[in-house]
Amino acid sequence: MLKQIIIGLIFIGIGAGGAVLYLQNQAPKQEVHVHGAEYCSKHKIAESECPWCDKSLIKKMGMCPGHKVPEALCSRCNSDLIPGFKAENDWCAGHDLPESQCDLCKAGQYPPGEVPKGS
Repeated sequence: MLKQIIIGLIFIGIGAGGAVLYLQNQAPKQEVHVHGAEYCSKHKIAESECPWCDKSLIKKMGMCPGHKVPEALCSRCNSDLIPGFKAENDWCAGHDLPESQCDLCKAGQYPPGEVPKGS
């Protein structure tokens, strides 16, 4: 009888542990600070690296030599900037670039189904 009680308690412990792990994974994820820095929830990047919140970064970082756009705004070199461009409504999904930097869109070559802003 004692053996059955011990086995039952083991199964209850295993079940409870599994339930705790399951519930922890079901909890909503909260935004965290990036490397101890403040987090810009609008642009989804550390505030210290957010060129929309700190416009001085654009001048400080200079131009991206490979893409001829400000380094602080170069989504081709730093894909972490993409959510920020989307939050600013400056994203060309068809060409996978910020619309403000998309030479094809500027030349009027819009992706199928995309309408230029202001039209």
